[in-house]
Amino acid sequence: MSSNQDTKAIIIQPEGRGRTPLQEWPVHTECPHCGGFILTSLEYETGTLTWIMCFFIMFIGLFLGCCLVPFCMDGCKDIAHICPDCKKEVGRFYRI
Repeated sequence: MSSNQDTKAIIIQPEGRGRTPLQEWPVHTECPHCGGFILTSLEYETGTLTWIMCFFIMFIGLFLGCCLVPFCMDGCKDIAHICPDCKKEVGRFYRI
């Protein structure tokens, strides 16, 4: 006689807060430095995309200062997410 018993595996995962993916806007996350649950503040910094856009504009022949426009646009810059409580960097969002 063969008995067909169904066995079920129960997988228990530890609870914990995962890292919130950083975006172009402030996010709610836990600060790894002070442990507070915060809404990040943003600081825009010159990054790779800013320099690529600058050289691209210069390459197509716009030398009259137009190549500096990407340095004035937040949409071309990388974003540092800062904890408003301890003022330390929580993470970065890279455009490229």
